[in-house]
Amino acid sequence: MPQTDPSRFVVRFPDVARELGVSPTTLRKLCKEENGPPLIRLSERCFGVRRGELDAWIETRKVGGP
Repeated sequence: MPQTDPSRFVVRFPDVARELGVSPTTLRKLCKEENGPPLIRLSERCFGVRRGELDAWIETRKVGGP
């Protein structure tokens, strides 16, 4: 059985907002302004973010410290 790459998993939009500690409305605004993680469309009304892209985006948001 082939190994599944965890960075390819998709985190659904509400779960992304919860993980980031922001409201879905705030996350939607960030994404619309192209300041949020890159979204992918899962269906007409459902969006998500690939786990690897979300982790990379979070890394770019770090301030100060090591």
